[in-house]
Amino acid sequence: MSADHDVLVAELRALADAVLDRLEQTVQRFAEPAPPARPAPGATAGDAAAAPASAPSGCSWCPLCAVAAAVRGEPHELLTRLATQIAALIALLRDLLARYLPPSGAGPDGPDPQTPPPAPGRSGAFVPISVTIRR
Repeated sequence: MSADHDVLVAELRALADAVLDRLEQTVQRFAEPAPPARPAPGATAGDAAAAPASAPSGCSWCPLCAVAAAVRGEPHELLTRLATQIAALIALLRDLLARYLPPSGAGPDGPDPQTPPPAPGRSGAFVPISVTIRR
């Protein structure tokens, strides 16, 4: 690669890191499950039915309820599960960036430790091979 390509790769890596950092901060807010709600001391089962309308409902799968809970800042099971999956995806993307793109500041000091050195006497050029098809 030329120096221009190296600069472009470094800038793309920095941009990807910045985007993943911002996304990770948002996802972590939803990934932590909320503690289960405890009834007040001396409360009965009938008191739970008379709970105010602003209390979170038992709907754990509805995307509309999940969005409403996110707007109100309340925890929701669907948001927690989705945030957990997105956090795993962010970790995978960070691993791929670290594996296939050199970290910023790392230059071509030597060969990449993950790629084996080329075999002696062989170039990267096309080598024709003969193929025999038996019928």
